[in-house]
Amino acid sequence: MAERTSAPALPAPSETLLAIADAHGTPTYVYSERVVERQARKLEQLFDGLDVSFLYAMKANPAPPIIETLGRHGFGVDAVSPGEMLWALRLGIAPERILFSANMMTDDEMHTAQAHGVVLNIGELTRLERYGRAYPGSEVCVRLNPKHGAGHHAHVVTAGDRTKFGIPVEQIDDTLRIASEYDLKIVGVHQHIGSGILSSQQFADAIAVTLAEAPRFTDARWVNLGGGLGIPYRPGEEEIDVDTFRADVIAPLSDYQHAHPHLSFRLEPGRFLTAQAGVLLARVNTVKEGSRRTFAGTDTGMGQLVRPTVYDAYHHIANLSNPDGALQPYDVTGNICETGDVLARERALPDVREGDVLAVLDAGAYGMSMASTYNLRPLPAEVWLGADDVPHVLRARESDEAFVERTMAGYRPVAQ
Repeated sequence: MAERTSAPALPAPSETLLAIADAHGTPTYVYSERVVERQARKLEQLFDGLDVSFLYAMKANPAPPIIETLGRHGFGVDAVSPGEMLWALRLGIAPERILFSANMMTDDEMHTAQAHGVVLNIGELTRLERYGRAYPGSEVCVRLNPKHGAGHHAHVVTAGDRTKFGIPVEQIDDTLRIASEYDLKIVGVHQHIGSGILSSQQFADAIAVTLAEAPRFTDARWVNLGGGLGIPYRPGEEEIDVDTFRADVIAPLSDYQHAHPHLSFRLEPGRFLTAQAGVLLARVNTVKEGSRRTFAGTDTGMGQLVRPTVYDAYHHIANLSNPDGALQPYDVTGNICETGDVLARERALPDVREGDVLAVLDAGAYGMSMASTYNLRPLPAEVWLGADDVPHVLRARESDEAFVERTMAGYRPVAQ
């Protein structure tokens, strides 16, 4: 029998989550305003003393109350598509507080961002030149590749020799030449090295490269340090050590700002702010004894939380219905017709029974935002737990019939 270990915390009491599952069914994502607020305050305290502004990387979770909650803290938005940019604008985020960071952007996307008065963050020389030809004399931000990448999986490393992101630092001369030719004002210098990072030294190494190059951009008003701050997913895993982070990252930034008082900093966290705020509630519909494994089959799956399949990511799972049961190993699986549709393998859980409600923790980032309707299964419901702990339905559950009707209506009949 497996031993119990310290585990990540639920964002709300188990009784509250069980009541939501009973009232609104499963699968359902639940987000806690209290946790989003807590993480925003932690971030502000971590960077206290610097001239810094925060842009929420809304690709982590675009739920409107999350953006509105962070907006009350003065956070802007890092948008990586026209849809994200328009979403943020609709939610009242001012254009000057949005950075448009689409990579491999099209001409149409470039024109759309420019038309809405949003600064573009460009990471390709050819796109910078096309922008200069279209909008000479305009302001722009450039994304550099500082050659130091990091992340919890190879698929989320966004700097280094093997990534598509950013202008390599050895091409800065070409960047400045293009800017001069079209009288572009490079007002921002940007980097982003990856996602899910818990090492302050990895941040420090990349930041040092970018800060060394920033003075070459004489029109720059700010340096965007990117995001990627991680959270502990596994039992026993530690958060970023505050004292070490302040010594390795904050202290050099403070010294730099004193030497370059005309430059401010920007940061664009996503996961750090929302991952711990969310859980995915699922109900066990099948307990199946295989020849070597016991499978706990649920009514969710990789279509609704793809991180375990794509990144081999760990998410802690709690049995809300039987928390004190004897621990047994289970493969927790979904209902998608794919062998890779597994949320956890040989995970020790309190005795799982058909009908039990499981909570998949730390699912508030890159959960619903990466969800799909693969196998033509409707998206899960979404519920917001406000500061008053009263649940509010953000997205109602859609029946299979309604989902098929709506989806088929989007197809045009083929002429016979």
